[in-house]
Amino acid sequence: MTHAEADEDFARMVREHWSYQLVRELADERLHLNSTAQSIAIRDLHPKARHHFLVLPRKAIDTLHELTIEDVELLEDMYQLGVRVIRAMGLSVEQFNFGYHLKPHMKRLHLHVISNDFDSPSLKRRHHWTIFNSEIFRTHEAVLLELKQQGYIQERPDAYIRALREGPLRCNVCTFKAEHLHVMKNHITMHLNHG
Repeated sequence: MTHAEADEDFARMVREHWSYQLVRELADERLHLNSTAQSIAIRDLHPKARHHFLVLPRKAIDTLHELTIEDVELLEDMYQLGVRVIRAMGLSVEQFNFGYHLKPHMKRLHLHVISNDFDSPSLKRRHHWTIFNSEIFRTHEAVLLELKQQGYIQERPDAYIRALREGPLRCNVCTFKAEHLHVMKNHITMHLNHG
């Protein structure tokens, strides 16, 4: 296979494979909420809360594990862009969680900026809860600290990620645990109605 053929194969994969959906969305300016020279905020097309968007770097980085100490400024830029979008919506930063998934399925690193109500019709599957309410979801602060201290983000074993993904559903407000998503969704409405 020639270099040109390899490049065309890769370009076709980016155009067609589901894991490159975010890369394609970056190119669609209708989805852009705001941007900087280093990053772009886009709508999450399947939000898992009332307010849910993503901040992606313009630099081609697919996962946390590709980050180096030189990327600290980039992560800080991504976070500040998320804050700017929240404020432009007239909302409070305290209503939001900022974080990255340890083992995402989608290409291009992305910071989730998600309101902590988890009230959405797109929250349909059990793992939709666990990937945001377990150690799979690494806060922006935790990622930044690990990167500053170690110079990289340590990869966690697949078995660890799988156990968290399949583990009990834990309420993000109190100590309640459930095995079934519909039970957790009913429970979380109590906090929304009394919060």
